[in-house]
Amino acid sequence: MKSRFSSNGRSLASFAIQLTSRVTDWVLLWGFKSLSVIIYFVLRYVLRYRRALIHQNLTNSLVGKPETEIDKLVEAYYRHIGDLVVEPFLFRLAPARLRKRLASYTDLGVLERSLNNDKQVIVFASHYGNWEYLVNLPEVIEYPVYTAYSPIKIEWVNRLMINIRSVFGVNLIAKQAFYRQAMMLLRKQSLPKLLVVIGDQRPAPGSQKFHLPFLDQKTAVQTGGERIAALSEATLVYVHSQKKAQFSYEFTFTEMKNVDRHTPMDVTSAYYHILEQSIFRSPAYWLWSHNRWKVAAAPN
Repeated sequence: MKSRFSSNGRSLASFAIQLTSRVTDWVLLWGFKSLSVIIYFVLRYVLRYRRALIHQNLTNSLVGKPETEIDKLVEAYYRHIGDLVVEPFLFRLAPARLRKRLASYTDLGVLERSLNNDKQVIVFASHYGNWEYLVNLPEVIEYPVYTAYSPIKIEWVNRLMINIRSVFGVNLIAKQAFYRQAMMLLRKQSLPKLLVVIGDQRPAPGSQKFHLPFLDQKTAVQTGGERIAALSEATLVYVHSQKKAQFSYEFTFTEMKNVDRHTPMDVTSAYYHILEQSIFRSPAYWLWSHNRWKVAAAPN
């Protein structure tokens, strides 16, 4: 009889813990959903944040879409911005069980096979879907992860964002030093490591410009990731971020096998082609408020 009561007590305690966890997760999600709605409303209707630029980028990139469809995408994008603003903070505060729901990973074996065989890996990410959740890669693979960050001029904001992005173990390198540091890391014959490169930003002012057709426009592109790949034997991997629900994303890793890292622009062309296909499938989730075509295309 005593054993039966003891068993029932443990079951009740387990149920109470699970219930408390679910309630805690629900309260956290509800709070951030409410905050996302407020940010969406302020950006969309009060500040009209980059309204003309967003509309122009969508119109120029999705040639042939009717105006009504563009307007729907503008609306969907503003809602996505609301999510993007709060997601890093939600992910930082979320317990491990909730983080697993927010960020799921498909085909991690693509990374593990190379890393387990003492081979370095370069992961090409983008500003599509969510890229901030990738900071928890050290929680799901047992190897060092490095990526670049853009220092923020406001010092306390810079410290806050470094804390949020490094809390799970990612090693951050200031973007100005990233190329040099990345090459040093990949040449070290120590523990295999993973390098995450976000390559779809516009080139820095004063840098040499290369151009590709992207979203029906001649587009100036960065080639840092390609140059790192050409000087290493690292496995090249593309990560696709698919938004499954509000705050919830699935990351899929695919090896970039059919590229020649020693042929100029081959890696970069393949990267932009994959990204373009993702955008065409679900256009609302790329960073349309970024002035991506500010750098004028070179004359023909």
